[in-house]
Amino acid sequence: MKKILFILMLMSIISWGQERTISGIVNFNGDPLPGVNIIEKGTSNGVTTDFNGNYEITAATGAILEISYIGFRTQEVTVGDNTTINIVMQEDAQQLDNVVVQGFAGVMGKSRKRTASIQTTAESVTALNSEGIESAGVTDVSSFSALVPNLKFNSAQAVGLNFITVRGIPQVRGGDAPLAFVIDGVTIPDPSLLSQELYDLALVEVVKGPQGALYGKNAIGGAVNIYTKEPTNLFSNKIKVGAGNGGSYQAQFVSSGALKKDKIFYRFSTQYKNFDGLLTNEFLNKKVDFVKDFNIRGQIKAKVTSNFTIAATYQYFNIDGGATYYSVNPIGFDGEFPGGVLDPNPKDGNNVIVADVLGKSDMVNNYGNIKLDYNLNNVKIQSITSINNVDRSTLGDLDFLDLDLFTQGEEASTKTFNQELRINNINTDTSFDWSLGGFYQQIEKEVYQNGTEGEDAEFGPSEFDVADYKNETKTIALFGFGDYKITDKFTVSAGFRYDIDKFSQEDFLFVTNSNRDNNEFQPKLSLSYQASKKVLFYANYGRGYRNGGFNADATDLFNREFDDEISDNYELGFKTTSWNDRLIFNGSVFSSKLSNQQQYILDLNTFIAGVYNYDETKIFGFELESRVRLANFLDVFANFGLADAEIVEGGTTGGADGTTTNNSAYNGKKTPFVPVSSFAIGLESTFPITDHLKFNGFLNLDTTGKTYWHETNLAANTTDAYSLLEARLGLSYKNWKLEVYGKNLTDKQYYQEFSPGEYVGSPDDVAWRGQPLTLGTSISVRF
Repeated sequence: MKKILFILMLMSIISWGQERTISGIVNFNGDPLPGVNIIEKGTSNGVTTDFNGNYEITAATGAILEISYIGFRTQEVTVGDNTTINIVMQEDAQQLDNVVVQGFAGVMGKSRKRTASIQTTAESVTALNSEGIESAGVTDVSSFSALVPNLKFNSAQAVGLNFITVRGIPQVRGGDAPLAFVIDGVTIPDPSLLSQELYDLALVEVVKGPQGALYGKNAIGGAVNIYTKEPTNLFSNKIKVGAGNGGSYQAQFVSSGALKKDKIFYRFSTQYKNFDGLLTNEFLNKKVDFVKDFNIRGQIKAKVTSNFTIAATYQYFNIDGGATYYSVNPIGFDGEFPGGVLDPNPKDGNNVIVADVLGKSDMVNNYGNIKLDYNLNNVKIQSITSINNVDRSTLGDLDFLDLDLFTQGEEASTKTFNQELRINNINTDTSFDWSLGGFYQQIEKEVYQNGTEGEDAEFGPSEFDVADYKNETKTIALFGFGDYKITDKFTVSAGFRYDIDKFSQEDFLFVTNSNRDNNEFQPKLSLSYQASKKVLFYANYGRGYRNGGFNADATDLFNREFDDEISDNYELGFKTTSWNDRLIFNGSVFSSKLSNQQQYILDLNTFIAGVYNYDETKIFGFELESRVRLANFLDVFANFGLADAEIVEGGTTGGADGTTTNNSAYNGKKTPFVPVSSFAIGLESTFPITDHLKFNGFLNLDTTGKTYWHETNLAANTTDAYSLLEARLGLSYKNWKLEVYGKNLTDKQYYQEFSPGEYVGSPDDVAWRGQPLTLGTSISVRF
């Protein structure tokens, strides 16, 4: 009996001092709290909650966890036998009276695939947590890009055709974006998905500079991280309805809760939006920028054991919208055949939409993933399996005139399978943090394009194929990243990713089969120095690449094949918090060298679109971001970005019938599609009117700098800087919220794309007009 008692006592003592991973969620009034500090009392071992309120910390049984957050009472919890500890915070009225910035300092990001305050992350990062997303009215990537220096998001042609420019690197039409697009930790390869509505979000984050080591190919300019809100243990619902000008209306429903308390949780969200349009086709007398968008998302999460979690997500969306409604010069008709110059800086009456065909496009997406998380002492093993299928179609005018000349059509489908395995360190009491993993991806993309000559065409009505091909890409990659704290202030970080790509194309129109392989090593090195608790300096080097491919055929403007694009980037930056945490001021300067930068062109002599390469380009720029709290309930924020992108050597391209195009004539010219600068300034305010009534206001003026639309850099092909003003006002009463908003409040005319006809064989210049003044209101209730 004594031996048994001795053994039990010994096991108890061993158990009492044994370290293990403690996890849970910190919330307030049912909503998760990001940025809460959780520290093992009497030690330096600590973590902060992520954007969904989650935390993980390594601690021994009997240890005391101290939980603190600005504006809330500090709590202490003793670690017992339970490895899950959920915490409910309580407000501290005295702390709430203090003046503290609620901007960047309180925002938790995941740019390096681990949770950290963006003020302590050695990267150029702009991020918004759920509260900031709601305050700024972020509903898509475009509305968020207005808050990020050196980032521009445009759309044109059809639903799903987007153009992102980041730090002087543009996206080529129909090609891969210069940013990796990541949803809930899963890389989505099809850039058309950037068109989807963003709602029920926990985090939107942009990290700039080549991020190939962390996110793989096509992260040549950075990455966009989007994390949705996770299923919760507490039952909650939200209903939102809204309406606006242009026949706009929306309905949204979100529900979350526990199917089995503390074990199985769900989250369901759906939204429908309708917009009749504001831009009119003068010839057809119909609105052309109409959109209908239906989205549904389901999530389920199960804690199988204290160490093993399974989560699954499925999302479906269907977007129908207008297409090919390019505007032309209304006085560009000179007799038998149209032809005119369009002012790249639009004014009232300077451009019209007169196509004789009402363009239509649609995009249908099915996306799903399964995540397995297993905590093994100080290591987490994670498996992510995902599929993504996208179907797009477009039909519309090709001459963009009120003449029966040409129409265009396209059908495209993309199927993607991803499998990623990660091993992450989760020991919070260590100087070395690391992660390793492997990745497999298979993409199949089929494209069919055609054109039709109208009744009045020279040879009568006929249909002709432009492209009909199937691309397949297979990628195997190994990656790793680590941070080592040499001292309390000095940290060295290094990472790598090695991609093995196999690309093939089966061309059914030109009856060819093409194959190419590419192995790319993408290193990353970072040094950071925490000069004080409020000041961080960092230096980064990174390499990224955007994969090449095949054009439908060779012309005198481009080759049959285009090369991989490589970027080497060097960056110096700083992050500071001062004036009693009321002023945040961050900045960075960067220099990039690009080999084989990709550009797009449409050869209207052959009706074939293609991509070609510059031999070498260089980019130099800087960014500044600041937020200051002038009073308890008034923040002022501003950012400025400059990107000087220059063609060093244009090289030679083309080759059809022995004819080539010498792009060296553009040496020293600015890279097209790149705004040379960006600037934004705004106000944000939140304050209580009564105990239950709260006001929220947001105002932002976003300025896009001069943009060159062609390598010639001629004034006739250059858009001057323009500014767009946006405002949002809200009143919250208990669980109800009323909002009114306005975008482009000055009703500024601007272009999202401009195409000079003389350089692509078109009879006239054409342009894609930006959204006019948009007004709306919404009301929501939580229960």
